[in-house]
Amino acid sequence: MINYKKLKSQIHKGGIGYVFEPTPEQIKKSDWQIWTQDAVSKRMLLRLLVSIIRKRNMDYWRKEFML
Repeated sequence: MINYKKLKSQIHKGGIGYVFEPTPEQIKKSDWQIWTQDAVSKRMLLRLLVSIIRKRNMDYWRKEFML
């Protein structure tokens, strides 16, 4: 189960829509990068991030955002 509260805390309004900004610590520790993602709505961005975290072999990101 995804910890949406923690995931939403790193989503900010910027540019055209919403942006996910990983912390420098997260970028440093992870094997795979979740690049700064941009989407028109917060809901679309959450769907994109959840699918990336679940489908790819991203162990660090799963540990970071799973309950």
